[in-house]
Amino acid sequence: MLNPFIIGKRIYLRSPEPADEEIIALSENHPDPRETLYYALPSNIRIHKERIEAKQRDPHTVFFTIATINPDQPIGCTSLVRIDWVGRMATFYIAIARKKDWDHGFGREATRLMVDYAFATLNLNRVQLHVSTENVRAVKAYEKEGFLIEGTLRQAMFHENHYSDFYLMAILREDWEKGRKP
Repeated sequence: MLNPFIIGKRIYLRSPEPADEEIIALSENHPDPRETLYYALPSNIRIHKERIEAKQRDPHTVFFTIATINPDQPIGCTSLVRIDWVGRMATFYIAIARKKDWDHGFGREATRLMVDYAFATLNLNRVQLHVSTENVRAVKAYEKEGFLIEGTLRQAMFHENHYSDFYLMAILREDWEKGRKP
């Protein structure tokens, strides 16, 4: 493992390393993940290198590369953004770049690690996210990790020639504490 920060069962989270911008560019450019993340504009490795550096300097963002343990390879990224240190809340983001890495539980494990980190280490009280109502797989995965649908953002994004609704989902510290196994 290369400089692990949070270690799970099959994945670990680490600070981005040189060349990680390649996996991030893939998640925003390849049609498969771009379809669920709603990216409309192309990006490149240079842009992502600059974005990673900016995120690492931003006191309101915690950004990780998601890497598998065996084999040790980056598969995506996750972050807590717009962290409100006074209000103790943040917005969660995750992207698994290659379709071949979907449906193996990596996203759920990364989500669990990030939620645990948000509450146990950062002392946040709320973690929220936005997800397309059409992304049924993701909604179910978030619900399994304790996120609840709090509302619907109607026609929140224009994508593939139609407007899509998004759910606002969140998990509170008290929900997380109830769901933890002793």
